[in-house]
Amino acid sequence: MITDYQSPLSSRYAVDIIALIYENDKIMATDMLRIAKNYKTVIKTADELVELGIMEMHLEAGRRLMKIYELTPKGKAIGKRMFESREIFYGRMDFEDGTVSESKDKKGKKRSKN
Repeated sequence: MITDYQSPLSSRYAVDIIALIYENDKIMATDMLRIAKNYKTVIKTADELVELGIMEMHLEAGRRLMKIYELTPKGKAIGKRMFESREIFYGRMDFEDGTVSESKDKKGKKRSKN
């Protein structure tokens, strides 16, 4: 039985970072500003996730040197479950049968998929 509920995923923005990368395959470090305005905090968490083997970071040369983050196979497995959790939370998935439900408009009325 797990007695320690504190995990690396409880670090500030960890869930959001993993979900963002899972949904986009890879991101630049500056893309993390979509999560929070405090760049240092987000990058610190991202670097911790790299150390834990959940993500990989590499540098890409372009007009400027860019930090690119991608999920490892372990990170993709975690990301998939986070994505599914977000779908359930935001009401886009029927949690009982695992199917995506009809989308709702801004007033909460169901729209058809047509």
